[in-house]
Amino acid sequence: MRCPKCEGSLKSLQVDGTEVDRCDACSGIWFDKRELVDVLPGAAAANLETGQDTEGHDQKRGKCPKDGTRLMRVNSARNHTVTLDTCRVCQGIWLDAGEFETLREASPTTPFIDLI
Repeated sequence: MRCPKCEGSLKSLQVDGTEVDRCDACSGIWFDKRELVDVLPGAAAANLETGQDTEGHDQKRGKCPKDGTRLMRVNSARNHTVTLDTCRVCQGIWLDAGEFETLREASPTTPFIDLI
């Protein structure tokens, strides 16, 4: 799959038994439907906390790597500085580099379902 923001390649990564896809170029992460909820803020999720959005990808509106639908940009309810890029068709979620860590730090004891 191609990255929705920088046209890099998405590579599969196992996190606590959940397979997510991370861009090898910009370190953004694609979560299929419910995968973000499945990845709890545990120690194993630390390998998702890489990179910063130095290229300004957060301002770019991308396309879903699964179905090509233009992603909707929605502010996280828990931390309004994080913009979630979501697909209204497949319900996948894209987080730009560094956003996973920001959400995790917003409330480490809050389940991810409440962060979205």
